[in-house]
Parts: sequence; C-alpha cells; structure tokens
Amino acid sequence: MFLIKSMHKRTHLQVTESRAHQAAKHHRPQQRTNRRRRNWNRTLQLFAVFLAIGDLVALAFAPGLRVTRVRVEGTQTLTPQQVFEEAQVPSRTNLFWMLRQPLTKRLTADPVIDHAERSVRLPNLLVLTITERQPFAVLAATENGERQFWLLDPKGVSYRELGRPPAHLPVIDAAEAALSGPITPGRPLAAEWLPDAYRLLALAQTDPKLSSAKIAVDQNLNMCLNRKDMPQIRLGQSDSLPWKMALADAALSAYGGALSHRAAYIDVSCPQQPVWRPRSASNALKNASARSNTSN
Repeated sequence: MFLIKSMHKRTHLQVTESRAHQAAKHHRPQQRTNRRRRNWNRTLQLFAVFLAIGDLVALAFAPGLRVTRVRVEGTQTLTPQQVFEEAQVPSRTNLFWMLRQPLTKRLTADPVIDHAERSVRLPNLLVLTITERQPFAVLAATENGERQFWLLDPKGVSYRELGRPPAHLPVIDAAEAALSGPITPGRPLAAEWLPDAYRLLALAQTDPKLSSAKIAVDQNLNMCLNRKDMPQIRLGQSDSLPWKMALADAALSAYGGALSHRAAYIDVSCPQQPVWRPRSASNALKNASARSNTSN
C-alpha cells in the first residue's frame, strides 16, 4: 500500500514538473531581430535594382550601339537591297531596340521568302538572314479568262508569277474549274488534287520514259501526262497511281519501245483494261518527216 502511494506521488511530481517546464518555455523572452540589418539588406537590394535599370537605360540610349551596318544573307533571286527595303530598317536605331522591330514579319510578307531571322552583332551590326522558297513545279491556270503561270514550292505554295514557264520545271496545267479558289501568292493552292499531282510527278521522275513535261488536270479532276514526242498517258482519277504508272511503263517498253512512236495515247484510267490508240496516218507521216528533217 505504501508503494502504491509513493508511485502516485512520483507521478504527480513528474506531471507538475513537466507543466512547470512548458510554462517556463512559454514565458521565455523572444529573441529580438536585428531591424537595422534587415533594413540595410533591403536598401542594398533596391540599390542593385536601380543600378541594373540605369545600366539598361544607358545601353538602350548609348550612341556607340546604334545600328550603322546591315548585312543580308541567304538571297538567291532577291537582291540584298530588296531585302533591306522590305525590312524597313530604321536608321541609327539602338541595337537592342532593333530587336523589338517587326523585321521578320515584314520580310515574310514577301511571298518569295519562306522564313526570315534577324540577329545583332556588337557593337553596330544587324544581320538579316532569309530563306527563299524553292521551285518545284509551275502552275498553268486560267483565271478570269487570263492565262497565268505561277511557281509552286514543295509545299504547294504559289509565290511568283511568270511570263512563261521555265524549261527545266514540270508544268501542272489545271482547268479553271479544277481550282477551288483564287490563286493567292504566299498561300497554299486551294486544290485537293495537288498532293496527288505532286505524287505523280515523284513517280514520273523515277523513270526517264515517264518523266513528264506537263500534267493536265481537267474539270473532272482527271489527270494525264504529256511529254513531247511521246504518247499521252491518260490516268483518270488519282486512285492507284503506282499501278497505273507501272502499266504505262510496261506499255511504252513493249515491242522494243515501238509503241511510244505508234500510239497517240495510252489510257490506263481503268487499270484492269488498259487501251491505246494508234496515231492517224497523217500524223505518222508528219512525225516521220519531222524526224527525217532533224536527222538531215
């Protein structure tokens, strides 16, 4: 019984001591922060900010950093002077303010320019770098009764009008009804059949016998290949183009290549039943006479 009472007293003493310890902890005086040091740190930070702003202002208006030289890179058909005028570079503008000018936007407004970049070189040089569109084919079209020739890039963007098509580029001759909208320079051509025409050109370029000087697309979107001194190859709609091109290649190679001189056209629009039509006697005589005159 004595042991139990002593244990109770000890427990009571421990609880009393722990409460006294917590009360002493709460009543400890709080450490005072050094307000002077905190204010001094803020002053230093503000001073550093003001110094940085002052440096930026000095750079932005420094006479030695004004653009006095402009270099144009990447031109092919355009001249550096044309690019400079289209960029509308302001004279004697600070080099860093020049980075805020919409120079690339002005340059890409030219349909010939695919994209443009600008960079600065200390202390006073501005570099304009352009990439011109590369010609892939020529679009021959009739719009409002007027015959037009447009350069097309590999993305199908029309970007420059020509007086006549150059000899080294294939021509895509499209009927007026085949175009879904007007021809807008710098924009992709509004024609759903154009990717098929490009695919046809890629297939034709793999074989010299099928390389075409012109692809014709009629109002019903039927395609045919035309090449000088070769029969016309009528392909019909753009489905099964590899199969149709293989049939045309086999027909031109038949009989030792004689069919290429005897046929007026080869029709593979229905691959299951390809047909060809012989040339008329008068046309055959004209062609034979032309060949003999050329050989003489």
